[in-house]
Amino acid sequence: MKTSGRLSTHASRSAAAAVLLWVAIPAAAQSPPPLVPARVSLSATAQRAIDAEWLTDDERRQLRLFHGVWDERDLDTPVRRAVAALNAWDFDDESLSDESVPAPLRAEAFLRRGELDRATRLLAGDRSIRAGRILAEAYEGLGAYDAALAALRDPVQRLLETSTDDPAEITDGVRAVVVRARIQGQPARDYQAMITALARVHRQIDRLYWPALLAEAALLAEKDNAREAITALHETLALNPRCAEAWHALGRIALDRFDFSAVRAAADRLRRLNPQHPLADLLLARSRLVQDDPDGAMDLLVPLLERLPRLRPALALIAAAQAIRYDDVALQAALARHDELSPGSALAWYTVGRHLSLNRQYGAAADALNEAIRRQPAWPAPQIELGLMELQSGRDGAAIAALERVSTLDPYNRRAANSLVLLRELAAYATVETEHFIIRYRPGIDEVMVALMPEPLERIHAIVAGRFRHEPDRKTVIELMPDHKNFAVRITGMPWIHTIAASTGPVIAIQVPREGPPSLHHGPFDWVRVIQHEYTHTINLSQTRNRIPHWLTEAAAVSMERAPRGYDTCRQLAAAYQAQELFDLDEIKWAFVRPKRPGDRALAYAQAHWMVEFMNQRFGESALVRLLGLYFEGVRERQAMAHALSVPREEFYQAFLAWAGGQLVEWGLVAPPPMPSIEELQDAVRWADPQLSAAMAASRKARLDAICRTLVRRIGRPATSRTTAERTALTADLWPELIRPPVEIDDATLEQWLQEYPGHPDLLEMHLRREIAARGGVDQTHIDLLQRYARARPVDPYPHKKLVQIWRDSDTPRKAIEHLQELNTREQNSPVFAYELARLHRSMGDTAMALHEATRAVQISPYDADYREQAAAIAIESGRFDLARMHILAMTLLEPGQTRHRTRLEAIDKLME
Repeated sequence: MKTSGRLSTHASRSAAAAVLLWVAIPAAAQSPPPLVPARVSLSATAQRAIDAEWLTDDERRQLRLFHGVWDERDLDTPVRRAVAALNAWDFDDESLSDESVPAPLRAEAFLRRGELDRATRLLAGDRSIRAGRILAEAYEGLGAYDAALAALRDPVQRLLETSTDDPAEITDGVRAVVVRARIQGQPARDYQAMITALARVHRQIDRLYWPALLAEAALLAEKDNAREAITALHETLALNPRCAEAWHALGRIALDRFDFSAVRAAADRLRRLNPQHPLADLLLARSRLVQDDPDGAMDLLVPLLERLPRLRPALALIAAAQAIRYDDVALQAALARHDELSPGSALAWYTVGRHLSLNRQYGAAADALNEAIRRQPAWPAPQIELGLMELQSGRDGAAIAALERVSTLDPYNRRAANSLVLLRELAAYATVETEHFIIRYRPGIDEVMVALMPEPLERIHAIVAGRFRHEPDRKTVIELMPDHKNFAVRITGMPWIHTIAASTGPVIAIQVPREGPPSLHHGPFDWVRVIQHEYTHTINLSQTRNRIPHWLTEAAAVSMERAPRGYDTCRQLAAAYQAQELFDLDEIKWAFVRPKRPGDRALAYAQAHWMVEFMNQRFGESALVRLLGLYFEGVRERQAMAHALSVPREEFYQAFLAWAGGQLVEWGLVAPPPMPSIEELQDAVRWADPQLSAAMAASRKARLDAICRTLVRRIGRPATSRTTAERTALTADLWPELIRPPVEIDDATLEQWLQEYPGHPDLLEMHLRREIAARGGVDQTHIDLLQRYARARPVDPYPHKKLVQIWRDSDTPRKAIEHLQELNTREQNSPVFAYELARLHRSMGDTAMALHEATRAVQISPYDADYREQAAAIAIESGRFDLARMHILAMTLLEPGQTRHRTRLEAIDKLME
């Protein structure tokens, strides 16, 4: 049957819908609305319907209620109050126990609050489609699948075999078919029929009937078609801005994308409807579990269950929280409580399995998911999760088996379908095996990369396994992804992935480092450094049973890159330190996954590495190994750090801050005491100038006034009634910046300052840049000043770049080598410094060093024939015909039209003979 639903025709109506429903968005706007809008205006069409002159007052009240724009005056009957209370999940409202309210409406309330037996008793004998759907959902929640199918038989048959124009009946009938699909499987024709039926409702029968759009969004989200589901949800909210289920669904999609700020926004919208909205608590609890914060999730779930003790989703999340706390006794008790209410239900086992999978507890996750499948074998969700989890864990055979079962149950799920396509493609990949690795790659041009990998990989293993005194129990699979699209599918569903490579533990997926369209390739990069980072994850995950905190696994991995920090990273750390914006040990783990500001994630990586560097220096390199051993035993972070380091976390952090301040002085990013900072020197000039000092004074007064206003607003009484610590805590995030007007420092003042503070790094930089600008460029007269500045601020590459310019074009180009080496050790994405070093060493007759640098140039850009050409020539001069042959063979693939490469390959083969 031809698809006539959203999958085939949605694009044709999306533009019209955007104009019709999103009236607050200018017609010329190009960017889509945010995933979770700050506010939604009722569509003009719905507003016109409410304002129609021919409506009676009662009809108008009914429409305002339906479209979510009611006020208290509209809730003039028990039925209307019940509808509003049901949307807000306000189950204490008296209307929901008023017998004048229709039984299906009251039963829906029982269903949502988890009183499933009461819902089934209330609807006994009711043969309406809505009653059948509610009964089926209640029996499914109880694990009584045969009773659910019996309740569905009549409503589903009526939907599929009879014709009706009642939008409510059609929508409830579709929702009934969805329940049946979870229990006994869903033929493809049913999905097509559901999409067609819902499209008929909101396109032909009643364009304002938002429940059909909401049901369509649920279907699309279930198929992992998030883009079109979001559109349908936005359209739903434009027809009912108070629709709690739509806000919750947007939050769930945000959570699937690990967009935690959008999750919080969705929860906030729900709490505007009801400050204690259960859906908000459930959403935030799920979010905290995904972020490995089971204690935070319990803080939400325990009070929720005190209010609603039979709420199955909350009970299932309690079980998941206990699972990732590694508390098996509490986990079994939580599962038993769920089974006591719903014997045979798969929900709790699926929820536990999903969150164990996200925490990379692959064995336990597989057990839980398989139990969910045993209990509800036709429900695709646990089978999809199992297949994707097996894909992440490297068990491709099990992944294919699970996803092939899914393809028969749910052929429309995009995530599962994409992963199955990739798995089938991976099955055809070629492999190269070393002592500790299995390299998988697509045959063809990527062979030029694979040939480089075995020796560096084994070297990486020796370095990382030696540092952490641990080896994985099996070979690590390195999957070389030919482009970004394949890489993205390979890591689907994994949080915290923002790079060109990712370790899931037993598998490291990495994109090839090559030039190309941005949609396919991210350009050259030092793949050895990247894999050394990712293999550290593999080692650390293995030695902790995947229980290492995220901030620490990233810190350890960055520390093992064994390369100097970039200058921008050093400056970012210095700025955060001086502004007192470094993360504490609780904040840093969230900065990786829910950054509040654009630079937070980068700062978290840099600071975490900094803290591990401090740990190694202060407590010895064995301290980190001891800490990882405690995580293996399931000890949580606070207790583990105190035990491994013999100091409490807070004391460790304060000691780190003191050490970090000294590091900034060593880096030359803070003037060494007792020198004043450059800001203090410039402020002295500002205060000495009448106009500038007036501006400074006005800015300081405005800042103090803002602090006082904030205190009064936030704590309701004058600032003087609070302690200094409280005032700082309450207002630091709201203080306006102290405005410092620009100030020009003349040459005489700068010279005077340099005489007083001759080693001041900021003054040396200012003087150096002025001197170079005055002479129209750098020359040999600047050498002494460049060297002084390099000593004062050793982390800045600027003086080395200028010294390279000077020496490269001089009679002694070899003097450029030490400065090129400084630049090369910091470079990750360009081979130019390595290439130039190879050229200089070769010109000096040092073929060993020339070959070393030429190899690194190829390492960064293995698909560039020019770097291969240089490496091959130097390899021949060094007598390394094997390396020369590898590079020439690579050139036959990179430039297949160049016949000279074949000729040279034949020549090198003869030399080797």
